[in-house]
Amino acid sequence: MKYLIDNEIEFNSDDGTLHYPASQDVIKLTLPAARLLEEFLSSEGRDLTREYLLETVWDKHGLHASGNNLNQYVSIVRRNLALFECHELIITLPKVGFKLNPAVSVQRLEAPPPAGRVPASPSPLRMQTPDSISAPVKPARRALFILLCLLVLVSLSFGAWKYDDATNGMTEIKQPDTGCDIIFLKDISDDAKTAVLERVSHTLKTNNLTCNKTNVLIYNSELSYSSQNNARTLLSLCTRGNNNEIISCDNFYHYKWIKP
Repeated sequence: MKYLIDNEIEFNSDDGTLHYPASQDVIKLTLPAARLLEEFLSSEGRDLTREYLLETVWDKHGLHASGNNLNQYVSIVRRNLALFECHELIITLPKVGFKLNPAVSVQRLEAPPPAGRVPASPSPLRMQTPDSISAPVKPARRALFILLCLLVLVSLSFGAWKYDDATNGMTEIKQPDTGCDIIFLKDISDDAKTAVLERVSHTLKTNNLTCNKTNVLIYNSELSYSSQNNARTLLSLCTRGNNNEIISCDNFYHYKWIKP
């Protein structure tokens, strides 16, 4: 399903991408973040309790998450939308959960018709069920071949889906010398951690910031597909509470990042 957010941002729930046609920039969300955003976009402004979101986004997919995980992913969705100048899509309902901001327009986009085919008159959106699908009867061997191909594709897709969910698309980097933990919003190899630490150190130094055991640092870097920007970098310096929960964060955005 595709959605148009605030008349400017396109979200494709099939591949979890946010597309900004004005600059041709694309951001790919992790699976939990994409599921969470789709729940908001399809909610039609209903109040979404924290329990409902935890059940729908994580539990029913065989994963377990806490209220802190939910807060973190809501923050991730908000930050990625903010990169495309959409700052108020999600409203927090204290002690309840969240809801879609009715002041921000959300539209479902119809898929374009195949080339050369005249589109039918508009009709209400509906779910397609097996009873509504008609197809000619195939020979037994051909049907068996198609079924085997589908089973292979489903197995491969499911394996990739479960792997991405297992890692949540994040990498945690421990720094025993300073006590400052870094959460990089991508799943990366150990070899890539050194480069991430260099970028984080450069960003902290540029902004005269320090990170110690009372902090946790959330970092993300997204490549731009336009010719205007080389990359967008987000650094969020957060303060821990007594129970290790995140109390507040200061966010720093950088465009056209230059390697130190």
